[in-house]
Amino acid sequence: MWLWRRHSRPTLPEVANRLLVLTYVIGRSVKSPPPDVLESMLKKWGPAEVEKLRRNEDNRRDALVERLRNIGLWRHASPKEKAILRSTWLTMTNQQRIDASWRLESAQVLMWALGMLPNLPAYDAAAEPDILKQVPFDDLPALVQSAAMRSAAEIDAARDVAELWHWRSRTRELIERGERFRATPELIAAGIGSFDDIIRVTAKTAAAEGLFPACIEDDFPICGKAYRDLAEAEWSNVRSITAERHFALNWLCGYAPGNQWDKTPTNT
Repeated sequence: MWLWRRHSRPTLPEVANRLLVLTYVIGRSVKSPPPDVLESMLKKWGPAEVEKLRRNEDNRRDALVERLRNIGLWRHASPKEKAILRSTWLTMTNQQRIDASWRLESAQVLMWALGMLPNLPAYDAAAEPDILKQVPFDDLPALVQSAAMRSAAEIDAARDVAELWHWRSRTRELIERGERFRATPELIAAGIGSFDDIIRVTAKTAAAEGLFPACIEDDFPICGKAYRDLAEAEWSNVRSITAERHFALNWLCGYAPGNQWDKTPTNT
């Protein structure tokens, strides 16, 4: 696993501010139609209707940014988040929309860290948008007052699990790309000479340590099957859940330089 350089951990108010910013970023994604839907809609409209939409969207954007400035959240948004928040239906890229929608997983992690959720779901269970109804998105003092930050040890343990699942995701990527396993003399001496070997040993060790239930066919158990047997769509979903949780937990553990959200590393 990666050797991390830890910086100072974010404080409870910093975590609360980050969660509030995320609720607005996610909201921009939820309220923005997918490109194909928008394109179909625009094809049916004339120039005057498109211009009216552009003006309305510009006004909504300006009002949102002003609102965030007034409640003190704008300065806590990262550069990438500000770009999303400044976008409109007509300017938001599909990648921005996708990235913002997956931030729901990061928001769920922060809610868990603040004691707002009892646990994190399994890695094959995506976060549900309804969880954000618990967030007082206009009231930082209320959020800070009601929150109870989990211990550093508990957050570290969750981060280690997320990194483990992310490692498994990237190991499958290497296998599917046809990468050659580079076995060192030490690994060979330990009976590890292939990707299958290291997956088997890692999965059995993790199960023995209680990091997840019993292995399935010497592999990580996910969606009721071995990780290697995930269909492409299943793997895409699990991979995104894993990456987002690892990202948020690394930030919580202080691995982002200066706690800069966009610069949070997720090496494995």
